[in-house]
Amino acid sequence: MTGYSRPVASMRYRPAPIGAQVLGVARAAFVKRGFAEAHILAHWPDIVGGGLAEYCAPEKLVFPRVSGEEARARRQGATLVLRVDGPVAVEIRHLEPQIVERINAYYGYGAVERLKLVQGPLPPKPRPRYRQIRPLKPEERQALAQGLESIEEPALKQALEKLGERVLGASRKT
Repeated sequence: MTGYSRPVASMRYRPAPIGAQVLGVARAAFVKRGFAEAHILAHWPDIVGGGLAEYCAPEKLVFPRVSGEEARARRQGATLVLRVDGPVAVEIRHLEPQIVERINAYYGYGAVERLKLVQGPLPPKPRPRYRQIRPLKPEERQALAQGLESIEEPALKQALEKLGERVLGASRKT
């Protein structure tokens, strides 16, 4: 027995999850834009901070042209092209030394030397999805009230009642 609840052979011949294949397919597009790794794209808000990341996004990374062995050894001094939304470009130009310093500190070496700003609309950000909370049925509200009868602290009782309403009223997807 293998210790698995299902036979090992059935797991062996299943296709790999799509998430595992995405980076391999997208790698060519990232390399074309100068991003040998998609790391800077995925961690942009962590690198520059949420406030700045809201108004700018990295578009491509351009390394200086060098030939031969020096090209393989030198992956620094690049120009990062940023798409900037509207009049924030003036502020980002003013903050360029700090942004370049943050990027280089994040990577631990002088990966980026300067920024090139391109003004234009940023891609739309995904909207947060909120759970729909339905009103409680009378029997659910009564059961919640009975469960909270033994609590004497009014603030705690009110907080737990609110939590109970959200937990019981959350629509579950089946």
